[in-house]
Amino acid sequence: MPAAGTLGREAFGEVKGVYGAILPKTVTPKPRAGNPPPRLAEAPAGIINSIGLQNPGIERFLEDLDDYDIGLPIIVSVAGDTVAEFAELCARLAGESRVAAVELNLSCPNTERGGTTFCARAETISEVVAACRTALPDKPLFAKLANEGALNNALASEEAGADALTLINTISALAVDPHTRRIFLKGGLSGPAIKPVALRAVYEVSRVVSVPVIGCGGVTSGTDAVAFMLAGASAVQVGSGGFVREPGEILEEFAVYLRDNELKAQNLTSALRSRDESQEAMLY
Repeated sequence: MPAAGTLGREAFGEVKGVYGAILPKTVTPKPRAGNPPPRLAEAPAGIINSIGLQNPGIERFLEDLDDYDIGLPIIVSVAGDTVAEFAELCARLAGESRVAAVELNLSCPNTERGGTTFCARAETISEVVAACRTALPDKPLFAKLANEGALNNALASEEAGADALTLINTISALAVDPHTRRIFLKGGLSGPAIKPVALRAVYEVSRVVSVPVIGCGGVTSGTDAVAFMLAGASAVQVGSGGFVREPGEILEEFAVYLRDNELKAQNLTSALRSRDESQEAMLY
């Protein structure tokens, strides 16, 4: 599936038969204009972005929801500045039949308040997930987490009622312009540069939780998707990788790997289940 905010509506027709679900851009209670430019900076093996959750707000989003219906489940990513705002968004989506699931964006580094991201602590995450679980009793609830504190935050999310965990969001990063000697951009790093970090988070979290883990971070090829599933992911999101590769090509590479190795996708997630860290993991 696409990572939230990385697939424009104009490209929906190109991903039929490729993705298993659609994730529109994260939506907030009220419209947000996002951050002023510059918003993007190139980085070695990645991109730094500081979009700032630009979106039309929940009411306008729901008015346009039919635009996202291409015959796939629609998973709505939501973000708020308080526990109450998260719960309000989930309550608004609870009765919406077109919404298959909700992903809580608990880790966006582009919306910092006072130098720290909202939901940085496990206690706050637990509050948010529990409130959203109450507001959204009958739909799957995913928690998208940062790499920082991933293990504790994952356990807190599961205990509070999350049905799945998405790991990881972008990593806080900085771009400096040596010519002007000024900061060019503060934002979130995505792309191949963060894949090893994301794999480690998926590997460690998937071994201590019983809910599915969705891998995200640096997927640009079919073997990247394989690596996440070998590390313990049950599904994979493609983010900025979709800007440089056709998602269909990534899927075909994934399918070729399965065929060449006479595997099914569900076999991959159990391939690294050895809990003995003193032994080398044996891969299929």
